[in-house]
Amino acid sequence: MESLKVLAVCLSLVYVAKASFFEVRYPSVVVAAETGGNLTIEAGPNAGNIYMTPGTRGTVFIGRTDMLKLFEIVNSQPPIWGQKAPYGSLGTFLGGDNITVQLTAMDPEGSKLRFEKIAGALPPGVLLSASGLLSGVAPDVDATYEFGIRVVDEQGKYADQTFTIDTRELDQCRSNPCKNNGVCTDAYGNYTCHCTTQYGGRTCTINCENEAVGVAYGVRKIPDAQMSGYYAFGGSDHKAYEGRLESTTGWIGENAASWLQIDFGNERKVHAVATQGYSDTFNLVTYKLACSVDGNSFIDAASKNFTGSGASFKTITKQVLPSPVICRYLRFLPLTWTNSHPGFRVEVYACDEY
Repeated sequence: MESLKVLAVCLSLVYVAKASFFEVRYPSVVVAAETGGNLTIEAGPNAGNIYMTPGTRGTVFIGRTDMLKLFEIVNSQPPIWGQKAPYGSLGTFLGGDNITVQLTAMDPEGSKLRFEKIAGALPPGVLLSASGLLSGVAPDVDATYEFGIRVVDEQGKYADQTFTIDTRELDQCRSNPCKNNGVCTDAYGNYTCHCTTQYGGRTCTINCENEAVGVAYGVRKIPDAQMSGYYAFGGSDHKAYEGRLESTTGWIGENAASWLQIDFGNERKVHAVATQGYSDTFNLVTYKLACSVDGNSFIDAASKNFTGSGASFKTITKQVLPSPVICRYLRFLPLTWTNSHPGFRVEVYACDEY
């Protein structure tokens, strides 16, 4: 009797399955074949379908493969570039200009995009961010930079495009940097001022006739080691570094063969000099100047003789050269003096050469 009841239940289930549907609703359902067995899911005839419907934010895995993600990758389209500039040109920039260019592209599926350089060279100092922003400062050269950019979506699909950026050397003289009638010469990323009259310095703003190099006793920018003398009176009793303007002593030469030399340390354009005598007894009356750039070969710094301290050895007498002269070494050569020996103190006025 019990067997008949079980058979009746089974027949009822078969009837329900044939007449309607099979439905199991549990938190989790596992259908597993025995070892080596197969699992077959077959739709009914006449265009029957098989549906796998994951829950919200769920997916379908076969093995370890996310099938929905796989279908998304297979069906996705590559990004589409937004730039339609002729020949891919992103513009022309003057040297020193800021470069800020946002590359644009869109993804048909709306996923996030990433930009990267794959070929060529960006202008030096210009960088590409992952968001497609080109930024930096244009180099001061005449050049065309060609480079390839790839835009990649989250599915790994990508699109490439070639771009160019042109840079042009800036006319460095455009802002009129040279003052006091100085003449500007444009150079590669730079400029040079050719100063006129008494002016000098990088932009011709320094009055070189008043620009002391620092020989004077109270300044002493020129070290003692950069002052030398030849044929001093009394041998070594009179040191060359004592020949500084307004020193309490001074330098005394033996005769017209003597000289006092200043080494500026680098080439400078000399515009003027100043002298004082040593004492009432040893006072310089006239002298000339010799100039050298290497310390070996000297030329006359001017085609004239210069006047020393006049009647009083304490008087500072400043003399402007007829034309500025470029030298590193400047020698004072005494011509005439009071009493037996030439004694004097000096300063030089000059500008650095640029």
